[in-house]
Amino acid sequence: MKKLLLAAILLLGTQQLVAQNQKVQSAILYNRHGELDKALAAIDEAVNNPKTSESAKAWYYRGEIYLGIFGNEAFASLSKDPLASALESYVRSLKLDTKNDFSDDSRRKIASAKANIYNRGVESYIKKEFVKALSDFETLLAYDPADTSILFNAALTAERLNDNKKAAGFFNKLLDQNYKKPAIYQTLAQISKEERDTAKAIEYLVLGRKEFPSEVGLVIDELNIYLIQGRQKEVIQNLDAAIKLDPSNATLYFALGTAYDQLKDKEKAAINYQKAIDNKPNYFDAYYNLGALFFNEGAELANEANKIPFNQQKKYEEAVKKAKDVFEKARPFLEKAHEIDPKDANTMASLQQLYAQLKLNDKALEMKKKRDAAGK
Repeated sequence: MKKLLLAAILLLGTQQLVAQNQKVQSAILYNRHGELDKALAAIDEAVNNPKTSESAKAWYYRGEIYLGIFGNEAFASLSKDPLASALESYVRSLKLDTKNDFSDDSRRKIASAKANIYNRGVESYIKKEFVKALSDFETLLAYDPADTSILFNAALTAERLNDNKKAAGFFNKLLDQNYKKPAIYQTLAQISKEERDTAKAIEYLVLGRKEFPSEVGLVIDELNIYLIQGRQKEVIQNLDAAIKLDPSNATLYFALGTAYDQLKDKEKAAINYQKAIDNKPNYFDAYYNLGALFFNEGAELANEANKIPFNQQKKYEEAVKKAKDVFEKARPFLEKAHEIDPKDANTMASLQQLYAQLKLNDKALEMKKKRDAAGK
């Protein structure tokens, strides 16, 4: 009796397997005749049945059916993304195909499907359809998680979507794959700043500078953080490093002059403002700051002179002359700044005060008239 029962069970199992194999065969025939809706229903039943769910043949033809749906408007409603489903099917078939019955065709069609999805993603990115683009790149990363080209595109797309978490994840995976570019470190630093983690931002920039010691952009990005934080020592170190990489950059000399100015190191400030002017002859800010530096120094000396008692006339006169000499140093720089930008209110106000200090009353009056005419 037991033998008969076992035989019956085996027979039933065989019948079920035959039935499911027939579903695969039916799907093939439906697909061949263009009846893709019936083909899809039959093949889905086959791959979802335990008897044929591990069939390389079933998954291969599932790929064929989805590939037929792709681009076929008459059956577009059958699948949201037939190309991705085709790729999934061919990959599954290749994995199950121990006899290599479909392996060569599967590999070829996997490569083709991946290329089509990649190109579609790039096209969506160009059209600024970033959600679609990222979906395609993430589909591909499920199969090739270390592909640097896909990772880079996914990172850029996530960044455009303001998805900092995903963008940072993709960029860090690129670094893990030894795909190192200055822009990656800069972008990771920017993302960290947006997330209010300046320590992490500096960490990325320092790592980037180790990899790319000649990349001035990394130095400047790090510098900008130190400027915001008021860390003048680090500012000066970074500016010195940047100037070595770009010795004709007037902006860097100006920034270094400003840093020394804030540290009250007038000599070094003046030297770097002058270097900025040497590299950019019409650099208004450098002329103005250099003139203001000497003007402020002269004003300090004039204030000190005014504190000298009346009975120390000679000492007073010497102090006044010293202040006047410094005011004279300021004059050509402030006048040049006014020449470059005749409408700047601060320059006109500084010149009016300077002329008054130098007893150049006609020039002081002329500058006052200019200010009045300009409403400044």
